[in-house]
Amino acid sequence: MKNMTIMKNMTKKKKIIFIVIAVLLLIAGGSFFYIKNKQNKEQDTPDNVKQKISPKVNIIPVSERPYMQLSPNADGHHITISVLELKKPATSLNYEMEYQTGSMLQGFQGMLKLDQLPISDKKLFGSQSAGGAITYHEDIKGGSFLAEFMGPEDYAVKSNWRYFTNNKRESEFQSQDTKFTIANDSLSAYSYLIIFNNPGYPGEIEGELISDIYSLSAEKSLKTLSSEFTVTFSSKEEQAQILGYDGNDWQEIETLQSDGLATASSALMDAYVLIKK
Repeated sequence: MKNMTIMKNMTKKKKIIFIVIAVLLLIAGGSFFYIKNKQNKEQDTPDNVKQKISPKVNIIPVSERPYMQLSPNADGHHITISVLELKKPATSLNYEMEYQTGSMLQGFQGMLKLDQLPISDKKLFGSQSAGGAITYHEDIKGGSFLAEFMGPEDYAVKSNWRYFTNNKRESEFQSQDTKFTIANDSLSAYSYLIIFNNPGYPGEIEGELISDIYSLSAEKSLKTLSSEFTVTFSSKEEQAQILGYDGNDWQEIETLQSDGLATASSALMDAYVLIKK
């Protein structure tokens, strides 16, 4: 009888021990999952999530920005990107071109070493498969151009451009922001043209800039045209003056102001800008 009592007591003790162990395991497991869940939540907070970093653009003064050029090619399927003048030292350029083709947005990236200027890069409006098959993008309308310059002090600029496929043989063209227009009857003979809101300007300019810098390019040289080009800026500034860069210096062009428009006519200039007298 005594032995049975002892066995019953031992059984009770074992049950108690098992219950205590089970409770401890439940507490330990709960603590583990709580800590793990907390860690996961901390990892998902915005401070810890890796995000794509976009460069700050157009921070440096316009007077320090690069003078560049975008030119269409005669086949209508390529564009040439040129760096013509640097005001702020840089050793290399990473760029990103976005453009509208029909109703879609496409783009490409590239890189240039800036050991010697001018320097150019020719790019395809389209894609090429591993097997070499090329798909051309049609109905190009223009877009934006982001350029990141690496050097002693990195900087980035971004600007717009407008592309024209001149099927209708037009002779007047307007910038993407609609603030600049250029016209010449002989432009009807050109098939592809670009108006570029240039991030910077060549040489030095005296006066306060009150517009973007605009340049016109085509699939073949425009310098062969001897007739005058008429340029128009949208401006309510009564003291506005149009300047044109002739390849060497900035020239004042006689400017007429009327109904919020500043207009001037001259031989074709490499770039145009509006300043306040």
